[in-house]
Amino acid sequence: MNETDKPVTKTNENGKKRPSCRPPVNTTYLTIGQDLFSIHQYVLSQYNYSLHHSLITNTTVSDVDTVTGKSAAPLAVSQYVPSAFMVYTDLASLKGLWEPTDYGSGVEYADGVLNMFPSNHYLEYDGSDNVQEIRPSKYSPAGLQIGLWLNGTQGCFSIYTGVLDHQIQLLISYLEHCRASKVFIRIGYEFDNPSFGFSDDPAMYILAFRKIVSDCRDFLSDEANDRVLFVWHSWGAPMASKKLSLERFYPGDKFVDWIGVSIFQQVFPWGAAAGGGSMAEVENVLKFAVEHDKPIMIAESTPFGGIELNQATKAVQSLVTKENHNFGDSWDRWYGKVLEVINKYDISMWCYIDADWESQPMWHNVGFGETRIATNELVMAKWQEQIIRNGLRDRDFLFSGSLEGCGRPINAPDELDNLENDFEWNRLSHIGSFIVIPFLLVSAVFYIPYFILGGDKSPNHGLAVKKGERKPLLSGIDQVNNSTRTLLKSPTGSP
Repeated sequence: MNETDKPVTKTNENGKKRPSCRPPVNTTYLTIGQDLFSIHQYVLSQYNYSLHHSLITNTTVSDVDTVTGKSAAPLAVSQYVPSAFMVYTDLASLKGLWEPTDYGSGVEYADGVLNMFPSNHYLEYDGSDNVQEIRPSKYSPAGLQIGLWLNGTQGCFSIYTGVLDHQIQLLISYLEHCRASKVFIRIGYEFDNPSFGFSDDPAMYILAFRKIVSDCRDFLSDEANDRVLFVWHSWGAPMASKKLSLERFYPGDKFVDWIGVSIFQQVFPWGAAAGGGSMAEVENVLKFAVEHDKPIMIAESTPFGGIELNQATKAVQSLVTKENHNFGDSWDRWYGKVLEVINKYDISMWCYIDADWESQPMWHNVGFGETRIATNELVMAKWQEQIIRNGLRDRDFLFSGSLEGCGRPINAPDELDNLENDFEWNRLSHIGSFIVIPFLLVSAVFYIPYFILGGDKSPNHGLAVKKGERKPLLSGIDQVNNSTRTLLKSPTGSP
């Protein structure tokens, strides 16, 4: 492992090193949001596409270093599950974590989305002829990326003065027992968004951020502390005043594990004119993260206006029509630009919102539009090729289970390439385990008393046992072999 491939750690205020779970260079965790139904629909739509197109896959996953479908067989549905799920809650109620709620933007239910995609089974090799089945851990193979709403300066004041201490303790209790392999908490996300209410008192935002982080680190167990990471998330667009800056909102390196930024319409030529910012603001955040040596997360992203831009606001549509009506295709004009950013700054996590925004009351007529990848044939094909199949030259995307090893695959066999050879020697191993040894044991138990009592001199010696008198020793061997084949053919536990 190169030095650049090692997990980055930082020393906290107690001198103990905190793992950041930054993935290896040129790899990116894929995260999908932002409500339970949309996440579930995304996974099934990707799987459905693969079934209809018989893709030859080459996908990096957590429990199998590289899965190559030489026979054009699709991956199991579990292998389309992203590394983490994006969900939301607010500190005042904490709804949407252990119980479902709907803020008007679809059902938020952190535990529910983890339950949809349970832990995997897989086989682990130690380099010799030994193999063991690894049972699911108590943690989900997927992580959570939680947007924690603080309700502007007023909410921050309630946090700092202790009014919401009980809610913070409830949050800590949830994090302690949460089954996600890693939890990324965006505290007061998009703090510099002028409409979110933090801009009038950045210092109060800093105090609230620090208190939440300090309380969590003080009361969480060491194990939970290693799983919970705190994200400082900018919206990457113009602030409320030119007097404001990122530095004025920054809680400090020891309180921040990751830095996040939103990307919606900044990559479009008309982004700034439409009021959504430009790449200059995005890159300002990215450079800030590099200067502070923090892993970078594209914390929220989707092509504002819809994949086909036909549901954008009238103001945006007028800009597109007049100036850039033929600007690129539906992939290149947004997804291609985001991938350029990911490669340029080695983005560690990409969070994509795959949703029909217009169908959700909170977002109806706001202008986000239809951003479900499956609704556009070109985008779906490119997504499968470049993201799911890791078809990009210098970038690999990481999926469910990757957060358990912080982007480093578990030592497990190639699922399809080695299947035939693995089955042969495992069959021999199972013959020894399930046939020879039990046969010798049963024989010893039966024949030793048999000879001691003189059974060998009985007149019935050599006669067949009557039907139904005793179940034949090898009667279950077919079931054993079938179980063996099932285990070997489904190392991830998928049906």
